[in-house]
Amino acid sequence: MQWKGWLAALLLTPLAGCAEPARVDYDYYLLALAVAPAFCEDAPQRKQGYAQCRALSEAGFIAMPLTLHGLWPNRLDRKHPAWCGGETRGAFCSLPPLRLPAATRAQLARTMPAAADCLDRYQWAKHGSCSGLDEAGYFAASAALAERVNRAIGGEIARHSGREVSLALLRETLAKADPALKDAVSFDCRTPRTPDPAKRRPMLREVRIYFERDPATGAPGQPIAYTRAGVRHYNSGCPQGRAYIDTPLD
Repeated sequence: MQWKGWLAALLLTPLAGCAEPARVDYDYYLLALAVAPAFCEDAPQRKQGYAQCRALSEAGFIAMPLTLHGLWPNRLDRKHPAWCGGETRGAFCSLPPLRLPAATRAQLARTMPAAADCLDRYQWAKHGSCSGLDEAGYFAASAALAERVNRAIGGEIARHSGREVSLALLRETLAKADPALKDAVSFDCRTPRTPDPAKRRPMLREVRIYFERDPATGAPGQPIAYTRAGVRHYNSGCPQGRAYIDTPLD
């Protein structure tokens, strides 16, 4: 596919003025995608304190049901690398601003609404700095993968807003839309700490996808089965294999 060649070229082309990326050993990438309504429901202060939650809308949720949390270089021994650029762990917006081309920044704005809360700075400082990629290559890859997963199962997730969906149906949808992703995906449900009793139920909070590390570029390569990353099952905390999809409407 043409986009693969374009992405590979971008990942191999340093952004002018950027420092040499850190070189760190790791085994695979974990792409973490959030279900924003469930994240925002988890604590009352989030709905008012986070720009991503204040801006949450039905139209935005339908357009991008799974938002980019992060792309993490991980190790099989679970001693995952972090903070490879030496940044301090201060408030997200106190971290250095990113140096991204306009096209990459626009793509990131679509896939990571939490960039409005400086999550992009934090993800680069903690995880991206360990990838061996530069900022532009790291976030271009992150956003492209987030869009790929949304194309595969985002529509099915959005259609179940306000009700439950079976993980089996989501896996069937993956098998039809993007077969390589089916066994690379795991689902995480959590019960939010909301004051609303009606909302205290296990919700789909995050979708996680595992990718090999391309030995030539250091970028994410082909999807790999979650079992190869040491994950035992695709269901993490979703009772009876079903997940409630929280709605952004209330």
